Amino acid sequence: MPVKARAHVALNFHGLGEPHAGIDADERPFWLARDAFAAILDRIAADPHPDRFAITFDDGNASDLEAAEMLASRELKGRFYVLAGRLGQPHYLSREDLRTLATMGMTVGLHGRHHLDWRTLDDAALEDETVRARDEVAHAAGRPVDEVAIPFGAYDSRVFTWLERHGFRRILTSDRGTFDPVARVWNRNTMMAGMNADEVETILTGNAGPLERMKQAASRAYRRRFR
Repeated sequence: MPVKARAHVALNFHGLGEPHAGIDADERPFWLARDAFAAILDRIAADPHPDRFAITFDDGNASDLEAAEMLASRELKGRFYVLAGRLGQPHYLSREDLRTLATMGMTVGLHGRHHLDWRTLDDAALEDETVRARDEVAHAAGRPVDEVAIPFGAYDSRVFTWLERHGFRRILTSDRGTFDPVARVWNRNTMMAGMNADEVETILTGNAGPLERMKQAASRAYRRRFR
């Protein structure tokens, strides 16, 4: 009897190994040890339906290249959302690195230019963070860019409307839970150092409790339609 596919789950990572000096203290818990990341990839690769997972990285840290190699060695793909303003800076991906990721079959997407809260920006600044930054990332990668991961997972209805109007085919949040692979918006689960095996497994199986799912859905609906 065929194994029934479980829910689609998107996992979001930020960096591997020891965070470099430029990482603020409040961001350091979002970096995973290499062996912890490898264990998650092994679990995904062994799943009867590994394609139900979306594996994403934000910020464009240099360790993304290592992550891509670990993915490729398991015949997995990843999505890498980079900041145009950090390209070529120490500890971050270069423009050549983006082409390498694209050649490996990884998706290159946008995370903005300067890692700002887009809700606070006027239209001119928001255009620079999204439309102009997207053009620069696409030029560097040698591929069109039509996916965007919202910085901090911070958005409101204005940000959503803006991204849709400016042609982003896929919008990734940090709203947790599962996602519909044909939908424009994908919810992601942020992976953090210190998560225990049960916490990781709950995310991978998409088995949050009914109360948690209701809270997640209510929060998403409110921010996307009313704020």
